[in-house]
Amino acid sequence: KRIRLCFVGNPNVGKSTLINRILKNNKLKTNKEPGTTTKIIETNFFWNKKEFIFIDTAGIYRKKSTNSQLLFKAIKVCDIVLLILDATTEKLDRLHKKLIQHTLDYGKGLIIIFNKWDLIENKRRAKKKLTNFIKFSINKINSNKIIFVSALKDMNFNKILQLSQEIRRDFNKQIQTSKLNKWLNQTIKFNPPSKIKGRELKFKYITQTKKFPPTFSIFSNRPNKIALTYKIFLEKKLKLNFKLNKVPVFIKFFATKNPYLNKKK
Repeated sequence: KRIRLCFVGNPNVGKSTLINRILKNNKLKTNKEPGTTTKIIETNFFWNKKEFIFIDTAGIYRKKSTNSQLLFKAIKVCDIVLLILDATTEKLDRLHKKLIQHTLDYGKGLIIIFNKWDLIENKRRAKKKLTNFIKFSINKINSNKIIFVSALKDMNFNKILQLSQEIRRDFNKQIQTSKLNKWLNQTIKFNPPSKIKGRELKFKYITQTKKFPPTFSIFSNRPNKIALTYKIFLEKKLKLNFKLNKVPVFIKFFATKNPYLNKKK
């Protein structure tokens, strides 16, 4: 199946230039003036025997709602969002954050790309600073999804395509129910949830219900009493244990039926 990549970012951050360098042509218009791209443009590309669809979007304008709608439409139809940021600035505006939240809520992959890396003098220091900035600004992002490039001067952009393939593979993972339940039992044994008014929270079982994105159902005797912090804990442990750190994961909690509830006396 094709991998659909959506390139988004502020005007003149280098989205179209980056795509052209990967494609090794000048199919997309570029200009020093911001906002050259005014609509969604799709381009096919083959790499490592895999077909990609590159989606170039209009730049993010803070006061133009039409572009926001265009961006969110593009996010819905893609597999992975590539957010292009200027490496010379350390800033995420309100629309950036909204875009990232939509990406995660829709269950899409996310890669952060810092462009204009050739303008950075102390690259080691800047890389550490920008990585920490992103991890602080976005809770559900880790350093293995942050890439530093120069769309103008770099000759090889395979790391972007390789990471995209890895994310796609993680989206396609189907984990056996037996392995999931073994993990859940061990996790709860070593880190049990807090009791609610002296009553234990019991987890019955877990199963994967969907791929793209990986979605799981956990059945418990009192799902509405499970603390948010414990839900986040389970999500982090699940992603770590099954190597799903590159993709968003959804866990839904359901109540197990009481077999004695409607039993006649």
